[in-house]
Amino acid sequence: MTKMQSINNLIQQRKETRLVESHNDLVPYVSTIHAKHSTDPTGELSFAITATDTDEPKKAQAATQEPSNQIRQERSVEVNHSVAAEIVHRFKMPQYPGLGRWVLVEKLGSGAFSNVYRARDSRTEFGEVAIKILRSFQMDSYQRAKILNEVQIMRNIDHPNIVKLIDFVESQQFCYIILELCTGGELLPQIVRLTYFSEDLSKHVIVQVAKAIEYLHETSGVVHRDIKPENILFLPAPFTPSKNPKPQQPGDEDKEDEGEFTSNFGSGGIGEIKIADFGLSKVIWDTRTGTPCGTVGYTAPEIVKDEQYSKGVDMWAMGCVLYTLLCGFPPFCDESIQILTKKIACGQFIFLSPWWDHISKPARDLVSHLLVVDPKKRYNIKEFMEHPWICRADEETIITAEVPLLAQLHGQMSQTYPQPLKDVVVDQAPCQPVSAHILSVPSTS
Repeated sequence: MTKMQSINNLIQQRKETRLVESHNDLVPYVSTIHAKHSTDPTGELSFAITATDTDEPKKAQAATQEPSNQIRQERSVEVNHSVAAEIVHRFKMPQYPGLGRWVLVEKLGSGAFSNVYRARDSRTEFGEVAIKILRSFQMDSYQRAKILNEVQIMRNIDHPNIVKLIDFVESQQFCYIILELCTGGELLPQIVRLTYFSEDLSKHVIVQVAKAIEYLHETSGVVHRDIKPENILFLPAPFTPSKNPKPQQPGDEDKEDEGEFTSNFGSGGIGEIKIADFGLSKVIWDTRTGTPCGTVGYTAPEIVKDEQYSKGVDMWAMGCVLYTLLCGFPPFCDESIQILTKKIACGQFIFLSPWWDHISKPARDLVSHLLVVDPKKRYNIKEFMEHPWICRADEETIITAEVPLLAQLHGQMSQTYPQPLKDVVVDQAPCQPVSAHILSVPSTS
């Protein structure tokens, strides 16, 4: 093999390797520098970053340049490393037809028929967004109807505590739902991280959820039907370490510092709250429906009993979420889905000791008014917003007589109740039944 053939083979190998190497191994493009082969003392070919032939007369001058010029050159190389890294990253992103102005940046998650990406607007109008890419060619008519229903509902919604729909694009094989990006992600991992939320942070979260629900119920006539921590997103907030940490409660050994709470801003890095995922939502106004749907652990009794229901199912779900925020595990959980549904149907929950011992009576009373089996006696959104714990009023509160006696007492831990969320990791949900949907695709009726 001739020397020239050896050089050509090495160049070809280098080109192929560069397609899969990380950006740290890439040679940056700089106008006065290029990759040039040379021969080392052993006679083996190697590659080095060298000056071009036209720069030879300038070598002496370059040797006497000031250090600041050398720093600028190093920074130039660093910048070009970043450019090269971005180019390589783009090649790794899949190419979808019909995306147009949206440039995929990072994959955030995936589902049975979809992938979710962080993307940016090439026109710079919206900055970064989240794009839900659905493989419509794999869907049946019911699943497609569900997507179109979700988009139609979101088009008519505009509230600061609800993820905003930016655009909806269809191609022959894919549907693209372009959404407001919530950089904090889902609330569930934050509950796991912090073990449970303080009353201040719990109130900060649930009040914003309630404002979104109030808007949906009173302004849009929409029932969400799937309120749960996985569908509550947030924007990050500045974190300030606690100045006077509170004494540890049972199970606090691994609890991270929630930090100082700032009114209207939050704590624990959790700021503005936004509810998402309207795939199970429905416009009902003051009518009732009977379509079974939702996530079992947060599903209202009237749904598990296959009865007609209305907006009260969202209030029940809010009660489950508030309970979970305050103590770190959900009110209804069991390994057996049959036992779980019976507990829900009877409203059988308990303020477990010692996990609820440090939680104020008004907070417990509010939860009790939300987890009422009879939807007619359950708090509506107006009553929720007027409760003293929400209004920070000093009025006396009482536990509702509608909940079972078991819930009115501090109970002892039993084997049927879950450990805190951080000790139970099943499909990113508190326990197996919680992540099981009664019906993943509701009818469109």
